[in-house]
Amino acid sequence: MLWFAVALGAAIGAPTRFAIERWFVRRDIKGWPYGTFVANQVGSLVLGLLTGFTLAIANGDSQGWMIVSALVGTGFCGALTTFSGWASQILELTRDLPHWRGVAYALVSVMVGFALATGGFVVGQALA
Repeated sequence: MLWFAVALGAAIGAPTRFAIERWFVRRDIKGWPYGTFVANQVGSLVLGLLTGFTLAIANGDSQGWMIVSALVGTGFCGALTTFSGWASQILELTRDLPHWRGVAYALVSVMVGFALATGGFVVGQALA
């Protein structure tokens, strides 16, 4: 059942990521990988919410919450977010002038992602 939940979540997360990327491409917004940035930040927030809520409700012991975690956390968020794309975009940005854009993208991505995951965790705990 967990395998199916992960596959179903990924089947939703991957097209969502593609839709986010295409939204920015259609608007011809250049200079920053907005699609990957937004997808990764949304994934951080959703995973923080899920983790906080799940830990508050079930303390990680409930079979039902394990399935929800597999569906949303591993499947959806795993397919929505990307480390390899993020890393290659950092490399691309540091190759182009000005070189600091790659460093800025890396730092902003990590700081905002951590803040959103932490905030989501706190909100998830409060909602439980």
